[in-house]
Amino acid sequence: MKSVNGVKLIWDEWNREHIKKHGVSEEEVNQAFKAKRVAIESYKGRLIIVGKTVKNRLLTIVLSFEKQKNGYIVSARDSSKKERKTYNDKNKTN
Repeated sequence: MKSVNGVKLIWDEWNREHIKKHGVSEEEVNQAFKAKRVAIESYKGRLIIVGKTVKNRLLTIVLSFEKQKNGYIVSARDSSKKERKTYNDKNKTN
């Protein structure tokens, strides 16, 4: 499992414009990435991060590590029902 500790997010014009299409801001991505989160390994060396913004919006962030050690943001959007369940299951308080 790729660790997200110490990883920085890589921003450029393309991914900023892409997340706008999903109604997500750069600030929301930064908040969700820094919050309590769940990391899920994906294909092509990608990592899916599910985390909450300060307004409790649950976001899914897709990061690529294919060409660099820091996480290039491929996408960010509202979490799916399955992703919300995974997040909630892994963050249950007893």
